[in-house]
Amino acid sequence: MVKTMYDFKEFYEIGEELSQIDDEAHIRSAINRDYYALFGESRKYLVEVKGKTYLTTKKGIHTKVCNALRYSNNSTEKYIGDLLFYLIEIRGFADYDWKEKNLDYFEKVFPKLKEDVKKGLDSLNYLKHTNN
Repeated sequence: MVKTMYDFKEFYEIGEELSQIDDEAHIRSAINRDYYALFGESRKYLVEVKGKTYLTTKKGIHTKVCNALRYSNNSTEKYIGDLLFYLIEIRGFADYDWKEKNLDYFEKVFPKLKEDVKKGLDSLNYLKHTNN
């Protein structure tokens, strides 16, 4: 039996469901799921397609995945890495901040974040089909 990695795009679908309820907890949770959809698929791409097995570790993995893409010679990979770099901060606010950011902030950034994650997932899909 061939073991395959989890389909992280399912997190995006869960984020879509969460975002249908317009309150702070659901929007924060949707941001988290959307970020992890792009992060997980990016990591899977780097390991399975690009052979970067050092990215199977857990310590510092978010920065490592982001940097592997941001500092790539491939413009599409750089684009995805830049998206992750931007999304890491917003996801951090959604998960950990209870003072500085509020519902107004999350309602403002969420539509663009959702669009960016979709574009990032589409870009990864393009890369997977052009690298095989």
